[in-house]
Amino acid sequence: MDAHEPIHVTVAGSGDDPRSTVDPPGVVIHRVPALHPDDVVTLPNGLRVTSVARTLVDCAQTESPRELCAMFRRAQELGLLDLDAVDACIARLEWRPSTRMLNAVIAEFRARQA
Repeated sequence: MDAHEPIHVTVAGSGDDPRSTVDPPGVVIHRVPALHPDDVVTLPNGLRVTSVARTLVDCAQTESPRELCAMFRRAQELGLLDLDAVDACIARLEWRPSTRMLNAVIAEFRARQA
């Protein structure tokens, strides 16, 4: 991550919430109606973050297929890639336009594992 890139934060709740109309400098807030319990993990320090699967699905909205493949490879190298969890997350967010590209990336990964 480049030091000049903003930090992306996903916040569950109404996009109409008047307390959250302006993003702080250096932060991009993505407002979603709700996060599925499987899409959130709690780190040992108590910080709640989106799961790797949810993060990969979210990144498919902004990244190229090549960049997304690199993210999948890195998650796999770190032992964090669970394709079944990614599939489940996609099923919950199947309305997103990025689903087709994301499914192609997953198919490529499954083909490599076979």
